[in-house]
Amino acid sequence: MDNKNLNEEVLAALRQIVRAMSIHSKSLVKHYGLTFPQLLILQELSHTNQISIGEIARRISLSQATVTDILDRLETKNLIIRTRNNLDRRQVLIKITPKAKDIISKNPSLLQEEFLAEFNKLQKWEQHLILSSVERIASMMKTKKYLKIK
Repeated sequence: MDNKNLNEEVLAALRQIVRAMSIHSKSLVKHYGLTFPQLLILQELSHTNQISIGEIARRISLSQATVTDILDRLETKNLIIRTRNNLDRRQVLIKITPKAKDIISKNPSLLQEEFLAEFNKLQKWEQHLILSSVERIASMMKTKKYLKIK
């Protein structure tokens, strides 16, 4: 296969991934009124009583600014509550509301869960090969011009 065809195949595969994620995200909005990142944050919050914005950002690999924007939208929907840390008033802690717990209890499917179910069926060497490839793709796409992940 020549380089031009190989380039086209790689880009087509990347578009398929982006499309699958987009379709899944639209389905979440349709059924739950939440985007994938919003649901991801709510699921992360459901595992703890309360947590700082910085810790949420670290756990889900998004910037604090992005998480703050998402939390603003979740707060508007009455799905989270922000409180000040009693020990350090500068720190804002986040916890989910009963309304959010109700949504989480319906166990909305995240695309990553479906992917991981298939991924875990693979042999270890295949898993390592995919991991290596995806890490390389992520590093190739991570430029300061487009991504600001710390």
